[in-house]
Amino acid sequence: MSFDLTTLGEIALGSDGAVDGPFGSNLKASSYTESGIPVIRGSNLSLGLDEFKSDEFVYVDDDTYIRLARSECLPQDIIFTKKGTLGQTGFVPQEPYSSYLISSNQMRLRVDPAKANPKYVYYWVSSKQAIDKIRGESEYTGVPKINLNYLKKLPISLPPLSYQNSAVKILDSLNDKIALNTQTNQTLEEMAQTIFKSWFVNFDPVKAKMNGEHPEGMDAATASLFPDKLVESELGLIPEGWEPKQLKDILELAYGKALKKTDRVEGNVPVYGSGGLTGYHNQSLVEGPGVIVGRKGTVGSVYWEPKAFFPIDTVFYVKPKAGYSLKYCHLVLQNLGLKNMNTDAAVPGLNRKNAYRLGVLTPSPVVLNKFNIIMQSFQCQIDANNVQSTNLSLLRDILLPELLSGNLLIP
Repeated sequence: MSFDLTTLGEIALGSDGAVDGPFGSNLKASSYTESGIPVIRGSNLSLGLDEFKSDEFVYVDDDTYIRLARSECLPQDIIFTKKGTLGQTGFVPQEPYSSYLISSNQMRLRVDPAKANPKYVYYWVSSKQAIDKIRGESEYTGVPKINLNYLKKLPISLPPLSYQNSAVKILDSLNDKIALNTQTNQTLEEMAQTIFKSWFVNFDPVKAKMNGEHPEGMDAATASLFPDKLVESELGLIPEGWEPKQLKDILELAYGKALKKTDRVEGNVPVYGSGGLTGYHNQSLVEGPGVIVGRKGTVGSVYWEPKAFFPIDTVFYVKPKAGYSLKYCHLVLQNLGLKNMNTDAAVPGLNRKNAYRLGVLTPSPVVLNKFNIIMQSFQCQIDANNVQSTNLSLLRDILLPELLSGNLLIP
């Protein structure tokens, strides 16, 4: 199969096919609004083929968008970081917006579909080979950077369009299944939160029985586990037979351990700080699954990690007490309002003793056991989806260089 050596600039659509983001002075943080035209920043992109992040936008109004229209972005455009985390890319999806603006630190490539399949080009520039090339050839003046001229001259080998289209179908099918698994897991997590709030915050089953009604969506055996009366307690009205306790009675908040970025060894163990995933290491501190709580910095943040992980010294990790499942503790922490417990004006911090004194309602053992059974069922589905997605990602990463090089013939 013949491959044509060309450049990204040569396959761009017209003279404005490859453009820079606005100059920083033209798009200041003060220009951002709560709604309007979304701005694509580095936080929306990823290294490799992770899904475009459509939930971390800032916005500008119509006047700003019109003024900076040259830096507009449309679905199927490819976005590159030119300053900061080099090698980041993003393929702009068809939803949820029809137009965007790119930030000052990004560049946009709009591919001429008569010359190349835009998605194929995205797969090519997101491959390890392309990322390593960009990083290796970047200028270092304190902050890694590349420029638009470099992007236009970046070489790319293109097979015939028919081969590009077939390769995209294969890779898209894998990515679509990975995305579906992610969406399914998000739905299961939302269902878990909904059940927790219905049972343990709003007391919906108890209130239904008090009104002589059968709890909605609940079988008779489960409904029989709930009382039909609310009684006074130090936490207010609670279901009869349930106990008001403190957070210290159901879990321990254990301290993470210091691990500087310079001390980390390349590996696949997630490293968590209070802001979430902060990198990877070759050794874990805690076997998964686990729950992480922000202690310093992003106070009261709560994360669930299915695998073995390393919590650094800006976070706590959770050790459930006997009789309480990790998932129950996770949902309790999500509903306690820990983010409002900053106890250090200079450096935001969560005081463990103060957190331990927070009131927690404990249901009867039979209700808690039923809840744990349901959560275990959800978690088994989530774990199975995660395993499948991991395997599909590995398969995709194996196929990608073979498809891009033409070593793999497509019938």
